[in-house]
Amino acid sequence: MRRLSLNRSPGSFRTRILVAGILLFAHVGLGMGQKILTDTIFVEFHADTLLPLNHIAILDAEDHRNEDPRFVRYASKRKFLLIPVDQEVYTRLPLADEILKGISHDSSAARVFTLSIDKFVIEKERGRLKTNLVLVADMPVYEIAGDSLVWRGVFFYDYPYAPRERREPLVQSTENLLQEWHTDFKLDLLSLRSEGMRSKPMHSNLILNPEIKSMYLNTMVAGFYGYNFWGLQGEIYFSRPESDSRSHNIAGIVRYTNNPDYETFSFGRRAEHFFIRKDDRWIIDLDLNFLMGLCKWKNVDEVSPTLYQLFDFELSSVQSFVYNPLNKKGLVVRMGIIENLSYVIGEIPKFHIGGFFGIGVKF
Repeated sequence: MRRLSLNRSPGSFRTRILVAGILLFAHVGLGMGQKILTDTIFVEFHADTLLPLNHIAILDAEDHRNEDPRFVRYASKRKFLLIPVDQEVYTRLPLADEILKGISHDSSAARVFTLSIDKFVIEKERGRLKTNLVLVADMPVYEIAGDSLVWRGVFFYDYPYAPRERREPLVQSTENLLQEWHTDFKLDLLSLRSEGMRSKPMHSNLILNPEIKSMYLNTMVAGFYGYNFWGLQGEIYFSRPESDSRSHNIAGIVRYTNNPDYETFSFGRRAEHFFIRKDDRWIIDLDLNFLMGLCKWKNVDEVSPTLYQLFDFELSSVQSFVYNPLNKKGLVVRMGIIENLSYVIGEIPKFHIGGFFGIGVKF
């Protein structure tokens, strides 16, 4: 019987070691690419210096973020079409100093305040229809009364930005967003002049209720029924305090649908909700979902589905009225109409319409 030889030539052994080392380095290098290769980008904060803030002053702003005090945004790109590279965007001066530009620091003003920067970051919000830039910020404000600080509310921002150009460079979009936000922020500061701040309108970036959270977890279980189809779905998403009559959220969905020919168990990763608030209890919810799922055919012998017919693609929309108290935890009820277009390769697309009812909890 032939015996296997354990002897290998030194050249062959060295070659194997070299190849193994290259592969290991490539794996680690690509995995660590975002940490090793980082582009640092500086932008100009063009603060508004024209709008006067009469009778109020802000003496100080303290940055409590666990970040470099100049940081405002993360981005990423690929170099040589392969290597992922992080981009970290910073202002020239600390963000707190940039924000205070054009704002009075006169301690003899009628009302004097300080700011706390708990959150401030520019994020990219990816939806099915489009991708937006949003400035997300939480900034508590305190009034200086003698030797004490009196809490006066929190400025919550989910500030959307519409690019001025079709493909706006990262630096330009960041600078434009910061400039537009700062002008609106100074307008919001004008609300601090009045002693009667407690009678503020429903939609305001200055939230006066200390019990309002900076993030809510929304869960919902729903059912729908129509001619020749019915189903159940579960949904979960996070939402921020509402400071505008219109808001936008991205949800994850799990759905079961019973059709005449087959059942499906499908998933949707980025279901888009467009909210229009009517009053402090009710909102109109327009959502758009794209789901992919697995089919279970009811009559396999008759249909003889192929492998690719085990997959289902669904495009659906729900228009509903939602009982969802403004910026409060508790019960949420949703009632409306669902339209669903489902497609299995090789089959005629199926369109269904039905009633929709859901109940959930906002934590």
